[in-house]
Amino acid sequence: MSTGSVRTLADPVVGSEVRVEPKETPGIEINGLPADLDHVVKADVRVDLGGDANRAFVVEHVLGPLGLRGVTAARVTGRVETWDFARPEHRFCYSTSLPPSNVVGHPAGLPNPDLARAVGEVDIVGDVPSRTTVSEPVTVEAGGGRLTLRPRAYGAGVRFEASYGEASLAAEIDPKGETDDALVERVTTSTTPYLSSDDTEGVTHAVADLVSDVCVLGGFDDLVVEAELGEAYHALTVGAAREARKRGVVVAREG
Repeated sequence: MSTGSVRTLADPVVGSEVRVEPKETPGIEINGLPADLDHVVKADVRVDLGGDANRAFVVEHVLGPLGLRGVTAARVTGRVETWDFARPEHRFCYSTSLPPSNVVGHPAGLPNPDLARAVGEVDIVGDVPSRTTVSEPVTVEAGGGRLTLRPRAYGAGVRFEASYGEASLAAEIDPKGETDDALVERVTTSTTPYLSSDDTEGVTHAVADLVSDVCVLGGFDDLVVEAELGEAYHALTVGAAREARKRGVVVAREG
């Protein structure tokens, strides 16, 4: 969502793996790391943030539900205290000498439905003074897929037209958090395609990842996103947001 906007929680909430607190300044931080494109150090089968010997693992499982609820400013801290070495991200985190709380991804590969529900039960305060789109279409190919960002009218929100395997899904996301509750519940309770062989469940889960990477990390509010998702699709979603910025076609508009 627009990086200059502040829409934050009125009260702290707790979800699986994380605690989220209000923040008065723009942007979301996870374990002290800004959730922006400059701090993405891994984007393939998962997204990690990094900087200054710090790292946060599987951040899309936090950023997706926050974006679905319209939160643009928050302070997130991990709350896991024990290792689960069956999970590759835990093994990687252990090898860096960081604590298990630096892994903020859901253990069952979900976009943290507990967090989405908790945020939906508190007031969201603040406003989005400007909205961001692209001035022209941007298409990238990466991770075995193809994604196009297209301009959309001011205030229209983000429409995802996504496919994964044999399944497809269209979803309308409101960056002010007025996204349909049934859609939020369906998306956040769908397992990652890396743990499920069901393409329909996979593409539904991917909507949260698209919100994480395109809307939150990329900072977009009004777009049509056409996505043919392959394996390691975070390279595609993060890559498209980076390409738009590289090409200088990112446009912030006032209402």
